[in-house]
Amino acid sequence: MINSIVGAVAALVVGGGIAGATVFGLVSSQTSAPADSPGNAEKPFIQYGDRD
Repeated sequence: MINSIVGAVAALVVGGGIAGATVFGLVSSQTSAPADSPGNAEKPFIQYGDRD
């Protein structure tokens, strides 16, 4: 009886931790700043191709 209760509580804690980490990762990835800065509205730059 005690073992099943302890097992259920442990499963809830582990499952809750995994779910919390997943939600935290999803929210932080969706709300983080972009890697590249946005374009400049005053002086737009359009690159049509790479020519070195």
